[in-house]
Amino acid sequence: MALKVGDAAPDFKVVCSTGDTQGEFQLSAHRGKNVVILFYPLDFTPVCESELAAFQAEIAKFRDANTEVVAISTDTVFSHQAFQKELGGVSFPMATDRWPYAKVAEAYGVFPPARHTIPFVNDRAIFVVDKNGRIAWSKVYEIGTTPSPNEVLEVLDKLSGK
Repeated sequence: MALKVGDAAPDFKVVCSTGDTQGEFQLSAHRGKNVVILFYPLDFTPVCESELAAFQAEIAKFRDANTEVVAISTDTVFSHQAFQKELGGVSFPMATDRWPYAKVAEAYGVFPPARHTIPFVNDRAIFVVDKNGRIAWSKVYEIGTTPSPNEVLEVLDKLSGK
């Protein structure tokens, strides 16, 4: 079962890539900012392409809202790098939940999947972690549904009192 609003967001440290640059993303290093965690099933799939491209198109709005965005799947960092090139570039980290396998998705309650039957693939979900490290909003989507960045931006507006 996915985490609920008000729960402490489990900290994690994962290998990621932003463009050709590899690094690490640790949730707790971003305290003081909101963090949007995009759990997506697989690189190189149509819905995931649409989702990540839509969030990239609105990345300036997320940055204006003092918010970090990180995308996470069980694909490798090398797959993420190739996928980013296919998308025309992504300026937020794409992290691998590969080893130990799907441990971050499991901690957030989206692995094993509840919304589909594809083995070894986490659910599509979004979590907004507030500046204090608590879950402020979450939603688990059907695998064929493309989440809207505008829905998440509205949540961030409410968090900031707009």
